[in-house]
Amino acid sequence: MSQSLDPKQTLYLVDISSFIFRAFFAIRSLRNQAGDPTNAIYGVATMLAKLVEEADPEYLAVVYDSKEPSFRKEIYPEYKANRSAPPDELIPQFDSIEELIRTFEIHSYRQSGVEADDLIASLTQKWCSVSLSHHVVIVSSDKDLMQLVSDRVVMWDTMTNKRYTGVEVFEKLGVRPAQVRDYLALVGDTSDNIPGVPGIGPKGAADLLRDFGTLEGVLAAAEEGRISGKKGEGLKLHRGDAILSAELATVRMDLNLEIPLENLRYHFHVTDACFALLEKFDFHTLIKKWKSNLGKVLDKTPEVDDRFRTVNTEKDFCVLLKGIEETQRLGFDLETTSLNPREAQIVGVAVCIHPNSGYYIPLGHQNTSEAQLSKTRVLDALKIFLENPVYKKIGQNLKYDWSVLRQNGIHPCGIESDTMVAAYLLDPDGRHNLKVLASHYLNYPVVTYEDVCGKGKEQLSFDQVPIDRATRYSAEDAWVAVQLWAKLKPRLEEEGLYRVFSEVDLPLVNVLTKMELQGVCIDVPWLNELSKEFDLELKKIEVQVQAYSSGSLNMNSTRQLAHLLFEDLKLPVQTKTKTGFSTDASVLEALSHLHEVPRLLLEYREISKLKNTYIDPLPLLRDSQTGKIHASFHQTVTATGRLSSSNPNLQNIPIRSDRGMRIRKAFIPSPGDVLLSADYSQIELRILAHMSQDPELIQAFLEDQDVHQRTAGEIFNILPENVNERQRGIAKAINFGLMYGKTAFGLAQELHISRREAQDMIERYFKRYSAVKLFLD
Repeated sequence: MSQSLDPKQTLYLVDISSFIFRAFFAIRSLRNQAGDPTNAIYGVATMLAKLVEEADPEYLAVVYDSKEPSFRKEIYPEYKANRSAPPDELIPQFDSIEELIRTFEIHSYRQSGVEADDLIASLTQKWCSVSLSHHVVIVSSDKDLMQLVSDRVVMWDTMTNKRYTGVEVFEKLGVRPAQVRDYLALVGDTSDNIPGVPGIGPKGAADLLRDFGTLEGVLAAAEEGRISGKKGEGLKLHRGDAILSAELATVRMDLNLEIPLENLRYHFHVTDACFALLEKFDFHTLIKKWKSNLGKVLDKTPEVDDRFRTVNTEKDFCVLLKGIEETQRLGFDLETTSLNPREAQIVGVAVCIHPNSGYYIPLGHQNTSEAQLSKTRVLDALKIFLENPVYKKIGQNLKYDWSVLRQNGIHPCGIESDTMVAAYLLDPDGRHNLKVLASHYLNYPVVTYEDVCGKGKEQLSFDQVPIDRATRYSAEDAWVAVQLWAKLKPRLEEEGLYRVFSEVDLPLVNVLTKMELQGVCIDVPWLNELSKEFDLELKKIEVQVQAYSSGSLNMNSTRQLAHLLFEDLKLPVQTKTKTGFSTDASVLEALSHLHEVPRLLLEYREISKLKNTYIDPLPLLRDSQTGKIHASFHQTVTATGRLSSSNPNLQNIPIRSDRGMRIRKAFIPSPGDVLLSADYSQIELRILAHMSQDPELIQAFLEDQDVHQRTAGEIFNILPENVNERQRGIAKAINFGLMYGKTAFGLAQELHISRREAQDMIERYFKRYSAVKLFLD
């Protein structure tokens, strides 16, 4: 997704009508032997299965439209009056689809007289009210539901694999999610027979809402004569239609609905009743696929499967070592007490040397009378193989295991495959945890960490897990990694990615391991001084803003800030939310040219964010033993192939602002060392020049010119030597941004300029580098 969702607290709501109609028209005519149409049923079955496979939701529900007319029909009898009846071949499939969903045992919602949109809106509202970490993914293509999109609600069109956050909604409609209702009220909706205002199309509606914020603002402006010509007259004449249309387009969020937490939990499974139904429909391909999958399902009980064995005697361990020596290849996985490799204690080791079995060597389980081998004995024996590149290792996220091993005096090498990295190369946008990969490539449901350790406050540390459960879980992980590699390697070779995988990505695993363990020193006194300075700046801004307020002001209170901006200062309202007037960054940006308070509030938030995200937390993130910060570096996250980091996110520290540069100054070399900055000179642009064969870009590099300076000269119509740093920075943003598909909207946001200015710059850029435009197209 475009934002990070915690799967453990994310609810997926499926607008099933969207699935049914799209499946019906997307799939060729399909019938069973009895001659009954089954194309929509087949489409819905495969779409639901694919959704669960790709998203792996923890919580899932299907939402139906009412079979009876909704309250909107009472308000406006012509509502949806122009919709034709469903095709004859689709009508008998509706009940079968419902029956199929029941046999899948997916929880569903339907309420008499209530449309699916209203149920989805109310469920979304109720789920998000549980806590700030609860999120919703609405699976639909219905633009009416875009009004629900927020920082905690995403809309996902699975047919196009398009995910809509606020940015994508704006790019599609030209309005923010909170303005979608008003947009529909102005434009109307032919599919629902919502009248709208004649003569106002999508662009006109977006422009009006940009200028006047809300439907109420647009109608008031028309009444006051601030909207001239036919548009203004049309708004006055059809004011009633607009208000009616807004009421029809508004989704209800106040329905009284139960959210049964445990009933909403879902993991894809096919019941006997479902197989019987699939037989009736003659879906033999699905039966074969899902029965094969079912045959692989292993009982998630404490009992150890025959293929997964515990090694806890010297005799068995020697046999295992002999097997490693003979095969010279092993799947490998560590079990530890912590996700932090510098704190983790090894609890056990899992090894797979045969395609049909996995082994677990318990070393540090507590509260058990079962035999366990000596940790020293096992690690010393395995060290010979782990440090010898002749013995090839296969695993999932080996960077973590390698880090723990290094802490224990073992320096492993000879990776044949890290399946997480291999899967990332094949699908950078997907998810790459073992559960998802095993489901996708092997049709195999793995035992998860939570299956053996539990959840929440009751979750056990792995050293408290009984050895039989640990064997079932850990030996399976090593075994699954080997099975996955057998599937992934041919795919990498087919797609011409194997060389990149083996020569670039795999060696990087070791590099990142060393980087994380090395860590970086920080200048704590400098950060403490910055914290005091930023505090003074915040207080100064607070005094400046307070001078405009009629009462005491909490700078972090949206309600109080909205009162100041829109009631005390009478600034034009930009958008309304269900809790009042919005004061988000886009609103403050829009108002900043009208008054200094919005500008001050933006500055206050920037300073506060830097202080609370970096300046104050950084000293607390130092490792107690090394005194350094040890960030985690991830090579399987960004779609572009760049690294990302966490704890802390070093890359997000601003580089183009004075405050950001002062924070970066806090990172210092260890005593006796230096920090060295090395960078390819505009490497991506050089690749672009080569692949597009743009003569202007090639010439710039052949003449060793500063390409950003040259681009700035073209964009601003000045000589390159007269380009200043700001202009060069804008050109750099354009040079790199357009390569990765940045739009005028995104560029305007990044550079804090209007969309029109951004579009003009992009057009001038492509006029100069026309072959680049052709290549990107």
